[in-house]
Amino acid sequence: MSGLLVKSTVVMRDNLSELNSRGMAGRWPVLLGGAALTRAYVEQDLAALFDGEVRYARDAFEGLRLMDAVMAVKRGDEGAALPERRTRKVNRPLRALDISSDGDATTRSDVAELKELPEPPFWGTRAVTGIALPEYVPYLDERATFMGQWGLKPSRGADGTSYEELVEEHGRPRLRMWLERARTEGLLEPAVVYGYFPCYSEGNDLVILDEDGKERERFTFPRQRRDRRLCLADFFAPRESGRTDVVALQLATVGRRVSEVTGELFAKNSYRDYLELHGLSVQLTEALAEYWHTRVRRELGIGDQDSDNIEDFFRLGFRGARYSFGYPACPDLADRAKVARLLHPEEIGVELTEEMQLVPEQSTDALVVHHPEAKYFST
Repeated sequence: MSGLLVKSTVVMRDNLSELNSRGMAGRWPVLLGGAALTRAYVEQDLAALFDGEVRYARDAFEGLRLMDAVMAVKRGDEGAALPERRTRKVNRPLRALDISSDGDATTRSDVAELKELPEPPFWGTRAVTGIALPEYVPYLDERATFMGQWGLKPSRGADGTSYEELVEEHGRPRLRMWLERARTEGLLEPAVVYGYFPCYSEGNDLVILDEDGKERERFTFPRQRRDRRLCLADFFAPRESGRTDVVALQLATVGRRVSEVTGELFAKNSYRDYLELHGLSVQLTEALAEYWHTRVRRELGIGDQDSDNIEDFFRLGFRGARYSFGYPACPDLADRAKVARLLHPEEIGVELTEEMQLVPEQSTDALVVHHPEAKYFST
């Protein structure tokens, strides 16, 4: 099972319980992976709930190695065995601060209220198509592409190939090839729909207003149970202040064509090309979203606080933050339906399924916060 979003980790736990109840746990080992998972969560927490074997695969390559081990065990090869699970000792006792009491579940954190709020260039939504590849490719996270998507990892030992050598010999030449193909073969159809909406916060809720100041949509976000007890709503002016704040929403896609091509490569058993193009298209979608996030910050008048170093963009080296739905600060995928009602993504060919997944796959939506204290956090 693969878990891309936080919500899917709960489904994995439910699936393991269901396998237990049906007496199927001892029949097959279960391999889990995905961006929302960690080795400790899988091989310690989930493994403790399951009556059979559970293993974590960091990426597709580790998954293949695990499957080789599974098949060797099944064949009865001499010395064949699944790798040992990696567990850790937890010595820290649970502190009272780790869990909020009912009384402060909606109490605003210490995030400062801003004296001045930015003015958007317009209210409502706009759709933009035909974005040139050179505009957003500088925002491509090469490390996430090469290591996370393409599996370019250095060899162990003094004589092993370094990451830098792998990038120069394999990574960048293949990247240039794919970018050229994307340009000449029209593999990418980049488009964005975005907008600015008046809003205020109310407890843990962000309330979106219409032009008459009436409630249009309401997002309810979780609050941290520890540390600063942050909640996304805290980054917006509270209702009692009497002020109207602004929130930006955006949805970016690189279109359906690249999904069709990756499907064709998979059908032809061209697995290396499939993995590379699929992984690159995912990262180019993120690059497009980050590029547009930069434009939103400039339109709100806070872009002058951006770092000049592109690497800082992957470490929040700017004012504000872009929060994607399904991740810890805004985990409820049902909120995507509210975003769709506000942005109308069908204008750029993006649909929302009943399972709250964006189609085409290479699409991403986000809520953009302008507050200087905004950062990524878990609840």
